[in-house]
Amino acid sequence: MILVTSANGNTGKSIITQLVKAGLDVRATDINAEVENLKDSHGVKDVVVGDLTDISVIRTALQGVDQVLFIPPLFAAEEYYIGKALIDEAVKANVKQFVLMSVTHSIMSTLLQHTAKMKIEEYLVYKGLTDHLNYTILQPMHYMHNFHPEVVKETGKYTIFYDIDTPLSYVDSDDVGEVAATVLKETDKHNGATYELVGNDVLSPIDLVEQFNEVYNEKAKAERIDIEVLMDSIHLENVYGREAFRELSKTYSKYGIHGNANVLTWLLKRTPTTFKEYLKRKKEA
Repeated sequence: MILVTSANGNTGKSIITQLVKAGLDVRATDINAEVENLKDSHGVKDVVVGDLTDISVIRTALQGVDQVLFIPPLFAAEEYYIGKALIDEAVKANVKQFVLMSVTHSIMSTLLQHTAKMKIEEYLVYKGLTDHLNYTILQPMHYMHNFHPEVVKETGKYTIFYDIDTPLSYVDSDDVGEVAATVLKETDKHNGATYELVGNDVLSPIDLVEQFNEVYNEKAKAERIDIEVLMDSIHLENVYGREAFRELSKTYSKYGIHGNANVLTWLLKRTPTTFKEYLKRKKEA
């Protein structure tokens, strides 16, 4: 049984789809009670609803589990401590493999969520050395699913919180899920590995919309929204989350973020999904 955390998010659902497709048994856990629906919609075997800041929830979720795929919670101030506790309890529970879903360039210290994942990576490496915990670190890039074609089609614009001229690398979460399934099926082969998971596309918001217009035959435009206005509009009230979002906006605007597709290509044994292929898939869905 594989425990997948943050299972009710877009990333979790996409990855679980690939794990179940590969014939793996999944226990899903999330703070959102809607995770229960994944039994019917995504074929998970078991569900634990709870807050992973509670050690009793972590212990319950780990009961009878052989492997863990830890997707950290989004913009949570306790992210590192959740990861540390989950790793410690996994060791106690004799879990045979721990897979961390980190992020490309976790060393980028201007990004709060990267810093937290870097610390979890470090702790996991040490546990691998001292407790012989079989681990793999996956470092996916910015997900394509953050671009919602249906919303852009409806509104005629792609609203984003950073400079619309700044290019970023992207990755399809289905590709990441496929890699996760491979790593979890080939347990020993990937012990101690850290894999950067990045597609070939390096695109600005303007580029994204141009490709969208081509595929959907639309005339949408990219538009930047003030980060404070955005956070208020989505009712982001957590002070840590707000600061993390501000730093994300600044960093993406100033630097962008790029990676290399070689590792993902090797793991998939094919060319990674392009953004245009992602758009076509969404259009046909």
